[in-house]
Amino acid sequence: MYKKLIHLWDKLRFSWYFLNYLVATVVSPLFRNRAEYQDLWLISERGTDAQDNGLHFYRYLRREHPEINACYLLSSNSPDKRFFSQDDRLIRYRSFAHYLSLVLAEYKISSHIMGFAPDMWFFTKLDHVWKMSGKLIFLQHGIIKDDIPWCYADNVRLDLFVCGAKPEADAVAAEFGYPPGVVRYLGLCRYDRLPAGKIHSKSGMVLFMPTWRARLKDVSVQKFESSVYYKGIMELLNDETLGKLLEEYGCRLLFAPHSEVLPYLDSFHSSIPHVYFLEPKERNVQQLLIDADVLVTDYSSVFFDFAYQYKPVIYYQYDEEEYRLEQYSQGYFSYQADGFGPVVSDVPELVRQLERLLHSGDIEERYARRVEKFFHYFDNENCRRNYEAIAALGQESKGGRR
Repeated sequence: MYKKLIHLWDKLRFSWYFLNYLVATVVSPLFRNRAEYQDLWLISERGTDAQDNGLHFYRYLRREHPEINACYLLSSNSPDKRFFSQDDRLIRYRSFAHYLSLVLAEYKISSHIMGFAPDMWFFTKLDHVWKMSGKLIFLQHGIIKDDIPWCYADNVRLDLFVCGAKPEADAVAAEFGYPPGVVRYLGLCRYDRLPAGKIHSKSGMVLFMPTWRARLKDVSVQKFESSVYYKGIMELLNDETLGKLLEEYGCRLLFAPHSEVLPYLDSFHSSIPHVYFLEPKERNVQQLLIDADVLVTDYSSVFFDFAYQYKPVIYYQYDEEEYRLEQYSQGYFSYQADGFGPVVSDVPELVRQLERLLHSGDIEERYARRVEKFFHYFDNENCRRNYEAIAALGQESKGGRR
């Protein structure tokens, strides 16, 4: 019964999205010549957040190219509205102005595939039968390392697919089926703000940031608490040896759960001192990655941002077999051969590796060499490269080429 209700709700809301989009398309000629819609660059992440490559690219345009008619898409109740001022141009997510902008924008730019749409999944499917106008640009949310079929060209149409590293761009271009020139290594926009160099001030923070498990979405609290995912996290958060280690080095461990964990946040607790929880709505992810001394994660691509700063990473992969079977198959990236830190499968080994890193304070030389091999660009020109590539798409259109 529950699944039937969910299915009915999906049909109703998808119909509502389509109706609004249809009306916006019909009336769009009345708005096309208005200044706010002319040569519009519509920028977003998922319509509900602003901490990623979309925000950094929008900031770049406002600063370096104020002549461009750029707007940012954001819901009215998003906690990330705190990052904007009265001078910024925001379009409210799922408002009628949003639908008009979606129809009229020359460039539709997002850190998530179809993140500029009222619903990413529905409009990705709709685009197969009703081709969206303008150029579709995928800034990316993080560096791709796994085999992700829904990013294949058969499943999504893109004019520009931005990559954050050369091996990633080579793999995506070779395996995902896009026409030549669509996949480009330009660097992630948010990397412009990451500190350069190998010397960092110490904060005494160990950041624990695991990714999500898609199969747990919308499950009951009881089922969530019986999952291997939950138990692995709880084992670490309540390990007495970890508590003693944090005490010895004067450190704290900050647990930053994935945003999908929010409905189950009350299930987590810790019995040891120096462990703190940070809700998704309270945090600035990039600042955490800049401030932390050590990152502990499982498979989250945030480790690329961290390693880019030449800071030590530990991969806590206690459910690798289950993760590979149920979430993502391995792609070109091997944690053992290409990763930027030790891979552990249990808490005792994790604590041992953490103690070693807290004692040394730096990334090991062998992992630093892997960082240098993986990234080519270590500069503050990522937004510029993205801008020039997007602007070139417009020049191609004017020249009669797609």
